[in-house]
Amino acid sequence: MNQSLHTTLMDSLKEAISERHARMETLPFIVALKNGQLPLESYVAQLRAMAVIQGTLEHEFSQIKSGEIRTLLLDRPSRLVHLRRDLSVFDKLFVPDIEAALEHTRNIAEKIRRYRVEQPTDLLGILYVLQGTTLGNAVHLPDVIKGFGSQTAGTAHFYAGYGHETGKYWLEFSRAMNALPMDQDGYQRLIQVALDFFDQLEALYSTFYPIKNTKKVFTASMLNPEAGDHAVPSDVREIEAAVAAAKRCREEFPYFDERYQERGRSFSKSDAAWLATLADLPQAQLLSQVEWLGRVLGNRGMPRITLERQLELLHDELAAAVLGKIDQYKGLLEAATSLKADRHKYIEEPAFSRLAREFHVATDGELLGRFKRTGDLIVSAVCDEQAGVTEAVTSLLPWLTDAERFPRQWIVAVINTVQQARKSLKDKE
Repeated sequence: MNQSLHTTLMDSLKEAISERHARMETLPFIVALKNGQLPLESYVAQLRAMAVIQGTLEHEFSQIKSGEIRTLLLDRPSRLVHLRRDLSVFDKLFVPDIEAALEHTRNIAEKIRRYRVEQPTDLLGILYVLQGTTLGNAVHLPDVIKGFGSQTAGTAHFYAGYGHETGKYWLEFSRAMNALPMDQDGYQRLIQVALDFFDQLEALYSTFYPIKNTKKVFTASMLNPEAGDHAVPSDVREIEAAVAAAKRCREEFPYFDERYQERGRSFSKSDAAWLATLADLPQAQLLSQVEWLGRVLGNRGMPRITLERQLELLHDELAAAVLGKIDQYKGLLEAATSLKADRHKYIEEPAFSRLAREFHVATDGELLGRFKRTGDLIVSAVCDEQAGVTEAVTSLLPWLTDAERFPRQWIVAVINTVQQARKSLKDKE
C-alpha cells in the first residue's frame, strides 16, 4: 500500500520529528550559538562530526544497488563538500578534537554502515534528517556569521545549505521521497530510524557544548573526516609539519588537486600525518608500512614517485620543526631512498629523466606548467607496474587521456610516453 493515499511520507516524518526538532533548538549548543557565546572549539567539533556522518552516509549510499534510492542523495550537491570547505578555514589553527564527541560520532557512523547492510532503505530516515539541515541551518546562519565571521571570512557553507536553490532542492527531494513505494511497516520503520537518529544527534550535540572535563586530542579525523581512526602525531609541531609537507607535495604535482579536488587534499594531510608517526618505528617496520601505502596509492592513480617525494618533504619539514628528533626522522629519508632505488631498477635515472623531459616538451611545458611533473608520474607508473603494482598504469591513464579534459596533442604524448617507457624496460631486460 502506498501511504500517499492517506498522508505523504514527508508530512508524516515532519509530524513525527517535530517534538525532537523543537528539543534540539533548546540544547545548550544552540542557545550559546544564538547568544554569541559558543566557543570556536564547539563550532569546529560540530563541523567535524557532521562531516564524518555525512561522509559515511554518502559512501554507503554509493554502495546501494537500487538506483531509485541512490539518486535521492547522489543527484544533489554534496553536503560533505560544504563541510570540507568550512573546515579548511581552520586548518592552520589545529583545533583539537573533543574525545567524547569522537566516540558518539563513531557510533553514529557505525550504525549508518549497519543500516546499509541490514536494511538499506533505513538510510532514508538518516537522509531525511540531514537534508532537513539545509532548511534548519539557514535560521542560524546569521548567528554563525556573527560569531565566527572574522575567522571564516564571512562564509559558512554548511549553514548556508544550497543558498538560493535550497527550496528547489528540498522540493525535489520531497517529491522523490513521496513517490517511493512503501508499505505500512516500511513507513513506520523509517519514522523510527529518523527519531532514533535525532536522539543520537542530541547526545552528540551535548558533547560539543558545554565542553566538560574531557580529553582534547589530535586525531586523523581532525585533518580529514574520511580518514578513519589511524594514528597521527600528538605533537602539534609534527602535525603542522605534515600538513606543510603535504601542501608542498601537491604543489609539485598539480595533477593531485586537479583530479582529486578537496577530498584529495584532505587525504594528503591525514596520510602525511600518519607517515610522520612511522618515524617512531624500527626501520624494517617503517619500510614495510611505506611499501604497503605505496601499493595502495599506486593502484589508485597515485604513482609511487609522489610518496617518495612526500617522504623527502616530510623529513625536511619535521627536521626543521622539531630539532631534537632530527636523527629519528632520518628513517623517512631512507624510505624515500628505497622507493627511488626500486624505481631505478626498472628505468635508470638518465632514461627516466629523458622520457619525462620529452613529455614536457611535447606538451608545451606540460600545458604551461599547469600539469608540471606529469611526465614523472607517467614514467613512474610504468616502473610501479613492473614492480607488481598491477593497476599503476590503468588507474592513471583514463584520467590523463580524457578527451573532454585534454587536447589531442597531450593525449598522444601520454600514450607515446607509456610506450617509450615500456620499451625502455624491454631494452633493459
